[in-house]
Amino acid sequence: MKHLAIAFLMSGLGLATSRIAKACPGCSNPNLPTARAGNFALLPGEISAALNLSGTTMRVVHSEYCPDIGPICNERAEPPQLHDQRFYIAEFRPIVGIGITKVFGAEVQAPIRLLKTTIVFRRLDGTPFEPDYENIHHRNETLFGLADPWLLGRATWSVDTFIVTGRGGLGLPLGSTEEDPFARGRAGLPHQHIQFGTGTFYPVLMVDAGIRLQRFMLSGYAQTVLFLTDNQYGYQAGNRYVGGVSCDMEIVPRFRAGLGADILNEQPERWGGVVQQDGNIGRTDVLAGGMMSYAFGSVIASLTVKIPVYQHFIDVSHGHPGEQGQLTYPAIVNLAVQTTFGGSSAVPGS
Repeated sequence: MKHLAIAFLMSGLGLATSRIAKACPGCSNPNLPTARAGNFALLPGEISAALNLSGTTMRVVHSEYCPDIGPICNERAEPPQLHDQRFYIAEFRPIVGIGITKVFGAEVQAPIRLLKTTIVFRRLDGTPFEPDYENIHHRNETLFGLADPWLLGRATWSVDTFIVTGRGGLGLPLGSTEEDPFARGRAGLPHQHIQFGTGTFYPVLMVDAGIRLQRFMLSGYAQTVLFLTDNQYGYQAGNRYVGGVSCDMEIVPRFRAGLGADILNEQPERWGGVVQQDGNIGRTDVLAGGMMSYAFGSVIASLTVKIPVYQHFIDVSHGHPGEQGQLTYPAIVNLAVQTTFGGSSAVPGS
């Protein structure tokens, strides 16, 4: 799984030119937008199974000076340096739903995440060098593990060609969490900013609606994830709000293509109730892109590519002077397959 996800990212996203953001890359915990779960009815006993693979890549370069470089500054006058870091991020999200009645059902989403990061240390003139000491901030590493699963109830209503599916439930705190990395950094200790979980239960609400107009399908969706409390380490993730619209049409039998736009808002995260200088300081992104799908019998495969056309960082007062306090990405790619079985075939709404 790890090798497959890395190959997907490096071959597909490696074609895009990485943007260089001027933030501390190892001081952020990057998140991917959650893939849409679909808008269709399930009959009693009918099962829907979907596999979503999303990914992106980014490159970040930022400067570092003593005393922020680390404990080596207490031993010698360590020259300023550049930290040139690359991220390869993927999320594999299986989604399984079952119909209980003609309207109501249940669903579980169990995301698995992979994050590979590399670091090159450079002098301010760009010359690479290898530190003769342990850097407490960055390292070459590959992280892989379960993120917080979602347990959801679902309900679907339809009138003629209009259909709407609502989902609501809880995120379960099963993903990995870390001790306060900022406190450990101030103490001169190695630390980890990347975590796959939140350490708390939290509500998840979603709605997806669509209407079919002959060969066209118009759809929209909204999603809210609310983090109401902090965890045992004092970490509280920022609330996330996502919405979007799309339009696709049948080009030839079984093949559809279309365009869409999304808006993503993530509020600042907090450690001990404080928005830290280089953590997730909050952002609003507007994405635009295209999609295509093909039906192989009862199995539908789809590809979506979206690029950011607008990005706004919320709490810029916590960034470095004149620098962005968040990571940016060139594109987000999603591959998905979905099918239903155990009853009459459901017609996907998007």
